[in-house]
Amino acid sequence: MEKLHVLLVDDDVDFAKAVKKTLKKHGLQVSTAADGKEGLHKAQTLNFDLVILDVMLPEKDGYFVCHELKENMRTAKIPVIMLTSLGKQVEGMSGAELLSKGHAADAYLEKPVEPEVLIATAKGLIEKSSMAQKEPSKVLLIDDDPDFIAAVKTTLESNGYSTIVAYTGEDGLLAVRRDNPDIILLDVMLPEKDGYAVCKELKEDEKTRLIPVIMLTSVGQKLAEPDYAKAIAVTHKADDFIEKPVEEKELLKRIRKLIGPMRRLI
Repeated sequence: MEKLHVLLVDDDVDFAKAVKKTLKKHGLQVSTAADGKEGLHKAQTLNFDLVILDVMLPEKDGYFVCHELKENMRTAKIPVIMLTSLGKQVEGMSGAELLSKGHAADAYLEKPVEPEVLIATAKGLIEKSSMAQKEPSKVLLIDDDPDFIAAVKTTLESNGYSTIVAYTGEDGLLAVRRDNPDIILLDVMLPEKDGYAVCKELKEDEKTRLIPVIMLTSVGQKLAEPDYAKAIAVTHKADDFIEKPVEEKELLKRIRKLIGPMRRLI
C-alpha cells in the first residue's frame, strides 16, 4: 500500500529532524519545507494527506499558509495541524490557538509536542479525512436535455460517482445548497436562469464559491468556438469549460483534475 504523505513546514532544523524521524517510524512518508513560501508551493503542487505547520516561519507565516491552503479548492480538504511555542492563554486557549482556529486549522498542538500526541492527532485527522473522501464524490449535473443527462449520469455512476440532477438554473442553485456537491457540471442554456448567471451567483457566495464548476455548451456557432466560449466561462468564474458533445474520457479527466482521486484509508 502506498504510504501516506505528510508535509512538515518548520524552520527549526533539529525539531524538524526529530518530528520527521517520529513520523517515519510510524510508517508515514515525510517531505519538509523550511519556510512558508516553500511549504505553500509544495502543498499546492504535490499530493499530501496532512500538513504539519509551524506558526512562526520565514517568508510567509503559518497563519498565512493555512489560510491560503484552506482557500484553494485543490488543498482545502487537506487536514492541517498548527504547531507553536507561543503560549499566552486567553479564555483557556493560547492566542496562537485562537488564531489557528480562525484560520481554519484542523488541530493545534503547542511545542514541545509529545511524540505520542502528535502521532495520535496526525493519524486521527488523516483517518477522518480519508473516511469523508471514501464515500462517492457527488456530482451535480445541471442540464435540461434528458438524453444528455441520461448519458452523462451513466458514465459518472459507472465510474463510482454519485449523481444529482437539476433541470433548471433555479433548481440547480437549490440543489447546490441542499446537497453540497463536490463538483458541478453546468450547461450554459438553461430555463429560468442561464448557466453563466448560476455560476456567477455560486462563485460570489462564501458558502459555495470553492465548489468547482465545469461549464458545458454546444450553443451557437460563435459560442462553439472554444476560445470565445472559454473566455465567457472564465469571466463568470467557472473553473473549466467543455464543449458538447462531451467525450467520456475527457469529462472524467477534467473532473479528476478538479476534485482528485479517491483517497485511501490509513
